Amino acid sequence: MKKKILYIVNIDKFFVSHREEIALKARSFLQVELAAKLELKKKYFIKKNIFTYNLFLNRGSYSFFSNFLTMINIFSIILKSKPDLIHFISIKPVLIGGIVAKLFPKIPKIFSITGLGSSFIKDNFFSNTKYYILILLYKLALKQKRIKVIFQNNNDLNFIKKKTDLKKNSCILMPGSGVDLKKYSPKKMNLKNPIVMLPSRMLSHKGVYEFINAVKIIKKQRVNARFVLVGDLDEENPSGIKLNIIKSWVNDNLVEYWGYKKNMTKILNLASIIVLPSYREGFPKVLMEAAACGRPSITTNVPGCKDAVVNNYTGILVPLKNSTMLANEIEKLLKNKNKINKMGLNSRNYALKNFDIKRIVDKHIKLYREILK
Repeated sequence: MKKKILYIVNIDKFFVSHREEIALKARSFLQVELAAKLELKKKYFIKKNIFTYNLFLNRGSYSFFSNFLTMINIFSIILKSKPDLIHFISIKPVLIGGIVAKLFPKIPKIFSITGLGSSFIKDNFFSNTKYYILILLYKLALKQKRIKVIFQNNNDLNFIKKKTDLKKNSCILMPGSGVDLKKYSPKKMNLKNPIVMLPSRMLSHKGVYEFINAVKIIKKQRVNARFVLVGDLDEENPSGIKLNIIKSWVNDNLVEYWGYKKNMTKILNLASIIVLPSYREGFPKVLMEAAACGRPSITTNVPGCKDAVVNNYTGILVPLKNSTMLANEIEKLLKNKNKINKMGLNSRNYALKNFDIKRIVDKHIKLYREILK
């Protein structure tokens, strides 16, 4: 009888895009179960031989009652599943699930910190309060035996380790979730009619407003380029941008909005420059995908983003929340086609050496085997 791993994740789409390859490899020696908010058809997971539980989780809610219901739901799922190993992924599963998991001390646990989120950017009383509450929750969730905590960048690792007194041997650094380098491969760029693309969920903390303000500056210079937003709306998220606001930008001829796209290989290869002016990340998958497609990136000099780009080699780092600098760098790069091509080539070579999904999968499988001994 195979031992069982239970993944607890915020939403099934995130699991599919960021962790599915690991789970499929783990099936060789583990039964795989998934607890997540289920939006994909159940047939998808049946074909993959992954048993699913529908997790009650409202990602945007700070309500005590809503989060208490999530706690009860996770407790119930763990009781039903009887897993030999639990892997918690993303903020709420790590925090709420981690606290619930303290009731199951014999089960080894892995926590994947996929980024600390915008709540760790203190700019007002509300965000200050959230910051201290989250620190307390991390301390509670991670204060237990038989755990490993996976971080995607050194900033997050050092910060959480210091705030929670995590032991050094409990911390593991894995830069991102990797990219399928065969699937994501470069196609010829169209530099006659260049596209500058921001591919992300439509959230304010992804830097969408800064991008729009930069586009306004660039448009005044009459630079030849199309500006495109690609990504889903996220109405559950407190920083989600409403569709009517995006439509107003489209009507003002600032940007095109392509919405959610499944085939990101094709979409990223339509771009000449990828832009992600995010406030903070774990290790942004889209920047790895852009590099694999041989596209240069312009992103912010913040944890996660700065780890995915080599400044002035595979891309350009700009200050946080600085639309003027962002506009200047986009404009300069658009006027230098040789630099776009060279950075694109550098990006692909860097991705080949650093972003191969096989390495990340193998590291997870090794960790599963070790923790289950």
